[in-house]
Amino acid sequence: MSLFLFSCGDGGRIDQIDSSVPIPQGVEVTKITNTPGGAVLKIKIPNDVNLKGVVAKYNRNGTEVEARISRYIDTLVIEGYADTLQHQIQVSSFNANAAESDPVDVTIKPLKPAIQTVDFAMQETFGGLKIHIMNNVNSADLAVVLLADKDTTDAKVDNANRKWTEVTTLFTASKDIYLTRRDLDAVPTLFGVYLRDHWGNLSPVRTTILTPLKEFALDKSKFSYFNPGDDNSRAVSATYPIQRIWDGSGSSAYSESKYWFYASANDCPIPQWLTINLGQKARLSRIGVLPRIGYMIWAGSAVRQIEFWGSVTTPTGVPNKANEHEFEDCWFKIGSYEQPKPSGYNPDGSVGDVTSEDADYFNYNTEYEMDNTGNYPHANDEIKYLRIVIVNTFATWENKATVGAATIGEITPYGQILSE
Repeated sequence: MSLFLFSCGDGGRIDQIDSSVPIPQGVEVTKITNTPGGAVLKIKIPNDVNLKGVVAKYNRNGTEVEARISRYIDTLVIEGYADTLQHQIQVSSFNANAAESDPVDVTIKPLKPAIQTVDFAMQETFGGLKIHIMNNVNSADLAVVLLADKDTTDAKVDNANRKWTEVTTLFTASKDIYLTRRDLDAVPTLFGVYLRDHWGNLSPVRTTILTPLKEFALDKSKFSYFNPGDDNSRAVSATYPIQRIWDGSGSSAYSESKYWFYASANDCPIPQWLTINLGQKARLSRIGVLPRIGYMIWAGSAVRQIEFWGSVTTPTGVPNKANEHEFEDCWFKIGSYEQPKPSGYNPDGSVGDVTSEDADYFNYNTEYEMDNTGNYPHANDEIKYLRIVIVNTFATWENKATVGAATIGEITPYGQILSE
């Protein structure tokens, strides 16, 4: 009974406030460094056992907010302002009961926040548009909000009175990046973009009228093999000719057949390449690639690394030793890729475990986008000749081989067909 009575008493309860704990000494702000949207305060914390932390209280955009640090940290960050005006900050120490010392008043003058300094622009692309985010020098977390209004009859209507539809919100902290939104109608549309930061501050809406480009699968009946004299990939036999790459046979319907793919000879060099006359001029947006479906996936002669090159003029096959692969000057690279693996490769680059998602992607869903916003500014240029460069198969990558066979089931280029 005595134990029971003792356990029910109030002694030692941790939720009780001990009013005997003194209010701690105040702190000193020794340095103020103004930053975009805020400031960094350097705090001198006194040697006071009653001091548990430091709090800064301030009004931000009409709302009272605070920032706290423990006694073991001497830097306090103020953030979230959307202007460059002077702002008053009250800095106090507090004890275990949250009782505070007399505040120290300091004044900060934030630099321009990211929503005012980050630049952005829009451009049309196949099936949609790209938003170029630039000059995000501090890697601020930003939401990029895309709006659309198909009524383009009066471009002078104020943005606030537009009948905007919010298309999507994209997120980035990159210093310089292109963000893409596809599946948009290929009709003239007034697009608007604005930035939103972590605290809900908004940039002005920037608008422009753009027309997303229509995308079509190229007519593969017009394709033909064209060897200007420098192709070095050749079929292992007449059973697996280069024409299998575009004859429509490399689809899933033929996955059980051993004849519906291209196979190069075992002694072809690595890298190796072949050239296709598209029979039409086009700007490519993407290329779908099928393997020898269901056979040695992520292994063997399946292509691991691939490049695509384009030319609008007829190649002559005369090499230029100053160029990559010694290609003649008419060729330009439109993309360089490695077979995407949804679950990722091992850190050492080996394939590792293959999931069901990996297998499905490898067999049916591999696509490579022709992106002209990065390392390949000519990716969407007009071409008539397409050169496929097999940089490595899975076997040659693993064995560091300089010769080897390669297999491709089918390619399907998409884009804008310009002329026959």
